[in-house]
Amino acid sequence: MEGGTVSVTLEVEAGPAAAFEALVDELGASLGRIGIEFSPGPDGRILESGFEVGRVVTWDPPGRALLRWRAAEWDEDDVTELELRCESAGEATRMTLEHRGFGHQFWAEDEIVGWFADQVATPFLARSAPRMYGNWLTDRAARRPYGGFARTSYRDPTHHRPSFGAVLATLRPEADDVLLEIGFGGGAFLEQALRSGCRAAAVDHSSDMVRVARELNADAIADGRLEIAQGDAAKLPFEDDRFTCAAMMQVFFFLPDPAAVLAECRRVLRPDGRLAVFTVSEEARGSPASPEPMASRSRFYTDEELVQLAREAGFAEAHVSRPDLEPFAREAGLPEDVVAFFAADQRAGQLLVAH
Repeated sequence: MEGGTVSVTLEVEAGPAAAFEALVDELGASLGRIGIEFSPGPDGRILESGFEVGRVVTWDPPGRALLRWRAAEWDEDDVTELELRCESAGEATRMTLEHRGFGHQFWAEDEIVGWFADQVATPFLARSAPRMYGNWLTDRAARRPYGGFARTSYRDPTHHRPSFGAVLATLRPEADDVLLEIGFGGGAFLEQALRSGCRAAAVDHSSDMVRVARELNADAIADGRLEIAQGDAAKLPFEDDRFTCAAMMQVFFFLPDPAAVLAECRRVLRPDGRLAVFTVSEEARGSPASPEPMASRSRFYTDEELVQLAREAGFAEAHVSRPDLEPFAREAGLPEDVVAFFAADQRAGQLLVAH
């Protein structure tokens, strides 16, 4: 059996160089998340559990890259070609990924149709239908941010800075404080909080956000004032009674087990420790503070529910306020139209404070 040709094509509004660079970056990150290592370049390789799946034989960006591909570790003669091309298409760039000679392992020639329907067409349709498409958009933008746009935007999340100001005004960290942040995004809040002279540690489950936060706070890490960890908020990698204060912003509505996370906060806080959690209320659903599809994949709480969760986690005192974010938006230097949004939406934000 000679095998068939499988190809996929995408046109994007970008130049060939930018399109090629973005695709290689995204492809490497995506393969890494499923345990496949992609090393691009003239001597590049793709490894799966130590087995060399692909080896670059031609690397001529942004026009073309050609890989020698092996789909079957049990058959050394099953060698095919995988080609990536980026070609100008008017003002756009046409990107084509083409696999030639694929399918030597099928028992019948028409089995390639079954493979295509099951392994290519169905995942494509499922991931472009509402449930999985909305989940992907939510994860990539907010729930587990990753990709080039997320790395750039979370380095300086301007629209989050008013909530940063509200939390800092509540916790008031000083030089003798040890701060914990859960879900730190790109580390911008940490960078701002560390100006107080405090020390800090933080955890996030996104490898891309860990990377950005470490870059943004490289000096504090080198000085031993900050520890950045990738991990689970419900299983914090820190010892008991380590921190004097803890913060969470724009993450509480995504937590699958908020009670476990609050209990972990109580465990790692000292007996006199304080916690500040900023989230958004039901009133914010569908607004710029909680747009779709994120809103449909978020959990909203009443003020009373937030207080109850904190008390059940072991905090002696807890209350919720609806902070006025306009002064903090002005302090952050946001444009007047953005300040106006925060001024008009004073019931959207909930600030849970617990001791």
